[in-house]
Amino acid sequence: MKLLIVEDDKPTLQTYKDNIESFNKESDVKIEYTIKENIDEAKNSLLSPDFDGAIIDLKLSSSTTDLEGLEIVEEIENNQRFPIYIVSGSIAQIDKEESAFLKKRNRDTNFKEILSEIVEIYKTGITNILGRKGAIDTYLNNIFWNHLSNSMELWVNDSTRSPEEKEKSLLRYTISHMQEYIDEGIEKYHPSEFYITAPIKSNISTGDIVMYQTNRYLVLTPSCDIVLRKDGNRSAKRILFCRILPLEDVIENYSLLESNTSENNSNRKRLNTYIENKKQNYHFTPKSNSVDAGLIDFQDKLTIESAEVEEKLANKEMERIATVSMPFLKDIISRYSNYFSRQGSPDFNVNEVYNSLF
Repeated sequence: MKLLIVEDDKPTLQTYKDNIESFNKESDVKIEYTIKENIDEAKNSLLSPDFDGAIIDLKLSSSTTDLEGLEIVEEIENNQRFPIYIVSGSIAQIDKEESAFLKKRNRDTNFKEILSEIVEIYKTGITNILGRKGAIDTYLNNIFWNHLSNSMELWVNDSTRSPEEKEKSLLRYTISHMQEYIDEGIEKYHPSEFYITAPIKSNISTGDIVMYQTNRYLVLTPSCDIVLRKDGNRSAKRILFCRILPLEDVIENYSLLESNTSENNSNRKRLNTYIENKKQNYHFTPKSNSVDAGLIDFQDKLTIESAEVEEKLANKEMERIATVSMPFLKDIISRYSNYFSRQGSPDFNVNEVYNSLF
């Protein structure tokens, strides 16, 4: 793992070096570090796309009170894709919020703990995927030279679309090809892949999960009907929601599972029938970091007028918390449709109905 260290204090640097040397003897991941002691050297080092993480001090000169290290932090946030640990005695002076990729630590923090945290992020492969020379860049190169190069004339010669429409079409084309590369050889999905958090689309969309009146709901109005047109209207006058129930509200003896996780436990077997979607009127939604597990109840439906939904969202009475990602959303829609289509409907006498109308 390649680590950038931006620090000018000699004793601190020696401590870092000693800790890394010790860490490398104990860890299955070996850390290679690059040290930069001033802001210009640090900025120049970022021309390299090789780093997997950075440890940055805020004050890089004893002759100034400026937090020069923030310039490096912002440079990485704007142009790079690897985690940053700000380790400084001036932490209280910055108001940046922490995230998975931006951590703030005081000088007295155990440095080996910081190294362990960065290495655990590195071991997920995130920088190999999203780094400037990661897998996504490789896929993009393949798509550009091996796929788009053979079909680009179709877009160049298309006179029916505006430049903006062509660009969006090309973006969708690129993403669909990238999905093919990613899906090759894929096995089990991670539960977090079920969701997109927070929702990306600016307006409420099919697959959005919302909080409303202390309950969670899934939006199931078809995409073609829910899309907000240029005139500010939708084809759908009312938006369809299906309630997502907590597992403990549906599954008998759910609370007992925490104390008995044996695979042969009858309560666990009962839970598995829901996880595997063997109950026709329910669809399982997994637990993620910011979303609790639940069961979409196809029978527990709610429709609200489109304008009222927009008003509730604006007033924070309704909150979009996540979106179900593809292909999971397709599966939910398919099961929802099959559940209701399987029931059939009694036949009317068409002539009788006609006569009653006229």
